[in-house]
Amino acid sequence: MSSRDQSTYAFLGNLLSRYDEISTYCLSPELSKVVLKASIADLDGPISEIQNEVDLLRKAAASLEMKMARLKDISCDNRAALSPIRRLCTEILAEIFHWIPMELHNSTDDCPSHYVHGFNVFKTSEGPWYLGQVCRSWRNAVQFFCPEIWSTLKIACPLNPEDITVAAPTKGMVPLLNQVLEHGRNHHLDFFFVSYLHGTEDSNEIVEPQEVTHCFDLLLKHSKRCGNVELKLDPFYVPRLSHIRGKADRLEKVHLMCIPDAMPGTMDAFKIARKLKVLSLVGMHAEADIPFPKANLSYFSDARPLPGHNTVGDCRNIIASAPDLESFSYHHYNSTIMESPGANHPQIVHQSLRVLSTSLGPLIDSLTVPGLLRVTASSRTIWSALFDCPRDTLSRIYNLVLRSECSLTVLNFDGAVMDDNLLPILRLSPRLHTLHFSWTTTPKESDVAMKSLFLDMSRTVCVGDDIHHMLLPRLEVLTLSISDVESDTVDFLNNDFVGMVASRCAICPRILNIVDINVKRRGFHMPFMDDNGSGFERLKRLEVHGLMLCLNLYDSDEYSSEESMSISDSEDG
Repeated sequence: MSSRDQSTYAFLGNLLSRYDEISTYCLSPELSKVVLKASIADLDGPISEIQNEVDLLRKAAASLEMKMARLKDISCDNRAALSPIRRLCTEILAEIFHWIPMELHNSTDDCPSHYVHGFNVFKTSEGPWYLGQVCRSWRNAVQFFCPEIWSTLKIACPLNPEDITVAAPTKGMVPLLNQVLEHGRNHHLDFFFVSYLHGTEDSNEIVEPQEVTHCFDLLLKHSKRCGNVELKLDPFYVPRLSHIRGKADRLEKVHLMCIPDAMPGTMDAFKIARKLKVLSLVGMHAEADIPFPKANLSYFSDARPLPGHNTVGDCRNIIASAPDLESFSYHHYNSTIMESPGANHPQIVHQSLRVLSTSLGPLIDSLTVPGLLRVTASSRTIWSALFDCPRDTLSRIYNLVLRSECSLTVLNFDGAVMDDNLLPILRLSPRLHTLHFSWTTTPKESDVAMKSLFLDMSRTVCVGDDIHHMLLPRLEVLTLSISDVESDTVDFLNNDFVGMVASRCAICPRILNIVDINVKRRGFHMPFMDDNGSGFERLKRLEVHGLMLCLNLYDSDEYSSEESMSISDSEDG
């Protein structure tokens, strides 16, 4: 112990003894005051000395902590340098990054895409932004040797300003997008762009809507790189698309959706896109003119209100001019068409068409399609409400199948009235494996046809030692959906329906895999659940045959959430 420490301890000992003396004996007030003042004066010096020593110790501890932290950082860096993944050559890193999926967060976004699944450009915690934060070698590989991972993009303006995570050096959405496009160099570019609220009453919810417009214009400047494009736009943006006319040499797939419907006029953006194979249009104005090349077209879909001009002629022209067309869809949602035959059109025989989705009767009557596999009778797109098909839709489909001598594998009826043509259509389709029905209201007019269907589906025939069902022997999926039930039951969902399902599961196990019934709104119960639920229990026992029965019943009179009952085999479900 140093002499200074000894003197400090001696001083403190003397001071404490004097304090004990003062606190033990009774002194006169005057004497006590003098003694206390002397003690206070004597304390100032030692307190200052001790404080100085404490400060020195704190500085020494802080210095040691800094040295220890620095040593730990050096140790971590040295360990990281020994990591095999950081010692990989740039070529191997680039190959690894090439196979990393960049769209992992698509399903959780506010605006998920349906066709082009890329990383969100404005979230630096995703995609190649995130990979570049690991180390310098990774950052160099990502920026200079992996243009393909910068070439599938999602450009979506978040509704919440806090959702935008822009890197500090860019200071904006446009510079960030420009940086991404530069990293992609001249690589084939696919992107999903969405902006619904620009120019509407809610535009104040969007951060810098002008920046979104600049981003859109920047993408259009790179139109020569574009291959697959998905656009969900406000009508404000549609006229700007014409700027890419003649500048889209690589463009092959376009999915364009406009909400609300676009304005009339000509939009010739794709007129000279010679490699165009896929064109999907939703929400175009009824009178909008959208020219496009058809020589290489394999998929076409158009959903818009029915225009006043010759729609059938336009559709026929597309089909006749596209020898490689495999899928054609025209849905005149939110409108009706006349059920009369209309003008007679020469027959178009198309060998490549496999999928047809429409309820435009005169068009159906003018086609002969020997290779047709999938038919959907519908007046809507998947984003619109369900509208009833014309009443003569089934008769037209029957004539189409009979005339084409095709064998359907998938048949969907959306809002169509079932009549005497249903069974003849199905008898001509022995390879059918998926059958779907949907209605907007209680399908009373379809009761007779549906009851006959389920009875016929139960009938069997012996072929040698084997027993087969006479109607739809390969049926795997049966779906019935009713979105607005006006009564408490649907008559054809009775015990005959249960018997049909049981017969198919017993005679041909594991062929009929899924029976899906969806009923929404108002009080409802399944007729086959009467008699103490014997019908339902009978279906439940079919799980041993691999049947998955899904009953989704929504009763808005009594419940606030959907009730689901699912039966599935543990191995096959």
